[in-house]
Amino acid sequence: MAGVAVPEPGGNGTEEQIQFPGAARLELDELLEQLVGRARDVQQTQSRLRGLLSAYREITRAVDLEEVLRRIMESARELVDARYAALGVTRDGALTRFLHTGMDPRTVEAIGHLPEGKGVLGLLVNYPQTLRLADISEHPASVGFPDNHPPMRSFLGVPIRAGDQIFGNLYLSEKQHAQQFTRDDEELVTALASIAGTAIENATLFEHLRRRESWQEAMVTLTTGMLSGDDPQAGLDALVRHAGDIVRAKGAAVAVPVEGESHWRIAVSEGIFARWQDNRIPLDGSITGAAVAAGDIVIVGDPGTDERTKTTGPDAVGIVGQSIAIPLCGEAGTSGVLILARAPGEPDFDSLDIQIIRGTAAHAGLALELSQVRREHGALLVLEDRAKIADDMREHIISSLFGLALEMQVTASKAIKQEVREAIQQHVEATDKIIKDVRAVVFRLRPTTQPDESKDRTLTVATPGRPTSHGSVAE
Repeated sequence: MAGVAVPEPGGNGTEEQIQFPGAARLELDELLEQLVGRARDVQQTQSRLRGLLSAYREITRAVDLEEVLRRIMESARELVDARYAALGVTRDGALTRFLHTGMDPRTVEAIGHLPEGKGVLGLLVNYPQTLRLADISEHPASVGFPDNHPPMRSFLGVPIRAGDQIFGNLYLSEKQHAQQFTRDDEELVTALASIAGTAIENATLFEHLRRRESWQEAMVTLTTGMLSGDDPQAGLDALVRHAGDIVRAKGAAVAVPVEGESHWRIAVSEGIFARWQDNRIPLDGSITGAAVAAGDIVIVGDPGTDERTKTTGPDAVGIVGQSIAIPLCGEAGTSGVLILARAPGEPDFDSLDIQIIRGTAAHAGLALELSQVRREHGALLVLEDRAKIADDMREHIISSLFGLALEMQVTASKAIKQEVREAIQQHVEATDKIIKDVRAVVFRLRPTTQPDESKDRTLTVATPGRPTSHGSVAE
């Protein structure tokens, strides 16, 4: 038998051969192979753990929600060697957003519309749980792929929880260098989804804080502008601009009542509402009228089909998505209605959006009313100043002119020459005209004041050979 030679100590220099059986050597080789295999597994596990830690660093480094979502997809795709990755955001049992990576822009354009939450994707939306498939097409919920869609077989879907709520699902497909995703892949992606949920929650809180700060700054700017005497139209422009930016609306407008009419008018409009600038809106069958009638916020999911927008709905089809209207109210009543809208197909306004809209309407309604009171008070002060000026003119200037005219009358009566009397008469008539002009200015400064005929005086200068001249002077 073949063996291994081992020299026997203390011998005569000759080596005796110690032989191992072939079966024992085979067992040793297998043990060595298993040991090498285990070492490779440990190396691979360590590599994947390093990949998971690297993904953790990448995901938690971002603070912007959109950046967090993008890094989650990229990290998951790299971690399990998938060709495609996607992330579906869900709300109320529906797929509201679908982000993806791995497809080139030309393929995306050829496919057309994004998934709507049907088939296997819809199954995970309705029943959020881990799903690993060797072939998507063999699953009972599969509905196939649209035209121009690249082939996909292997699939791994894992739900993402942010706090105590389901945020969405992470989808991976087309495992590379293998037929399907493994259980290890599933565990890694599940761990990554937990990390992603925490990162999404933190990014969402940060985004909410940033939006609230932006809203507070905008409200301070708006209120300060309105109360500092800015033009009311400029205040409405600022309101629409700030409100639309903060809640990321595609259209924003303010409708105001028209004195003496049952219709309201679009006073300010931006975005997809710009086409309706200065249009008259009937209260019946419009979201403006619904908000005025309710005295509170009104949310219309589809203006094209909702009964509350039956009058304006046809014009909004294909242009306006979910819409919100809220009255701008103050102590004196409703001064306008703020209207905001998403574009068709965009996500609905969330709870933070609605809170911000309510706060904006409350601030704006009060600011508009205070601005109106300030303008009215300013106008009243102007009227009071004018009245004081009018009284001063009446008491001093007109009285002085009247006294001067009387003195000229006395001088004319003492004059001997005809030419002197006629010259003085001309000056009396000129003075009388000045008094009438000043009197007219007084009545314009005090429009509620009516001439008091009892205070009219008549200047009469007798001139031989000509008719008597009369001049009316109001004290």
